[in-house]
Amino acid sequence: MAPITFDARKLTGPLNELVKVQIPETSRLALNEALFANRKRLQDEANRVFDNPVPFTLNSFLFDKAKIKDKQVVGRAFVRDDAPKGNAPSRYLNPQIRGGPAYQTRFPRALLNTVVTQIDGRQTQAKQRGTQLLTTRSPKVSRNRYGNMSQGQYTRILSAIKGGKSSADFLDTGAVPFNSANNYFYIDREALDHPFFRNRFTYPAKPGIYKAEMNGKQQRFYRVMTEGRIPTYTNRFKFFDISEETVTKEFVQRFQRRILR
Repeated sequence: MAPITFDARKLTGPLNELVKVQIPETSRLALNEALFANRKRLQDEANRVFDNPVPFTLNSFLFDKAKIKDKQVVGRAFVRDDAPKGNAPSRYLNPQIRGGPAYQTRFPRALLNTVVTQIDGRQTQAKQRGTQLLTTRSPKVSRNRYGNMSQGQYTRILSAIKGGKSSADFLDTGAVPFNSANNYFYIDREALDHPFFRNRFTYPAKPGIYKAEMNGKQQRFYRVMTEGRIPTYTNRFKFFDISEETVTKEFVQRFQRRILR
């Protein structure tokens, strides 16, 4: 019987090529596809969990494309952590992802150290520590297409309050004493009982930001933001659980599909 001889390098050459080149590259491509699928899954979950989220929030779920580094394929899913003209999504979504007190946006932070004069002459902060300001359903709230207070109205409120507008101004004039477009001021709980405000609120009086307008010869006060305690959230947006589940499942499926080709 003739001896059987073979060149092992010829037999293992294609396998080595598969292990060294094709499997890592296939893993990289499969992981990129899995990360992209995870982004779409996170956007769908955000639409389900949050009330009419804005596109900036939905588009904040990002990923770093997979790379081969030190013989490992590495990618990353994350939430955008910058916002040149607003609040970084990673900050305001963090309490929804990890649990904890609601994030305080630029608007309440701007009011925190602003001192205003109440109608009885007391000096108070326009925003008390440990509180937040929530938009009401008043028709005097200017809303954007997503149902939130418009940026323009936020700006007008800040301009009025930081500019020294106060309910005490009404005692001197008996009428709305300044431009109605910027006629906003903060009323705290103690000032609500002042006789001047009797029968002038449009609905039950609560501490918050009010807008004053003339109704005939009398001022009317419309609460556009209500003061309340800062809520504490549970981690209702399961960013980590969803990402782990989706990336793992999608990676395996896409890797197998590619390797079989």
